Amino acid sequence: MFIELIDGLRCTADHPSICLVAAIFEREERRVIEGTVGCPTCKLEYPIHGGVVSFGAGPQTGSATESDDLLDPDGALRVGAFLAVTEGITIALVGKWGRYAPAVADLVGLRAFAINPSETVIESERVGVLRSDNRLPFKAGSLRGVAIDGSGWLDADVAQSTHALAAGGRLVAPVSTAVPEDIEEIARDDTYWVGEKRGALVTLHRR
Repeated sequence: MFIELIDGLRCTADHPSICLVAAIFEREERRVIEGTVGCPTCKLEYPIHGGVVSFGAGPQTGSATESDDLLDPDGALRVGAFLAVTEGITIALVGKWGRYAPAVADLVGLRAFAINPSETVIESERVGVLRSDNRLPFKAGSLRGVAIDGSGWLDADVAQSTHALAAGGRLVAPVSTAVPEDIEEIARDDTYWVGEKRGALVTLHRR
């Protein structure tokens, strides 16, 4: 993973988040191939192997045939439309959605993280690959879009993931998953719903 992408990662333990500290064992220019990222708060360390940062084992990478339900030529455009992507933002694509990370990043000019992708995803300056046990290891409010497939995420996992979304950011999840309280549903089909994170309420004072 490229150093610039590591800067946005955070520990997944339940405590106030601060920047992780990277120890680099092997690198190619700005790409970290082997190393660790450690949390100064709880002292947990997360390995980097082959450029992939592991915040947990996550499900095993599947074969191409297992992701046929999302293998279509318009997949990148579809996830881009779901998340209303624009240039310069950062998004996270979980499971089978992760295969579209490179195409969406190139199409729009954004940063995309593939989390527990169902097939091999090639890293770049705009694309990072992570393994995680159903938690998003990102700074609060740092993402403008998150797409989650049906690979074992419980309602509580999806609800917890909204911490990483900025106000107005979009979340895509399977229809079998409950819509979190801080998400307003804006669209739904037979497979997925799309929601938008509500902004903080502002108290108005009369003068």
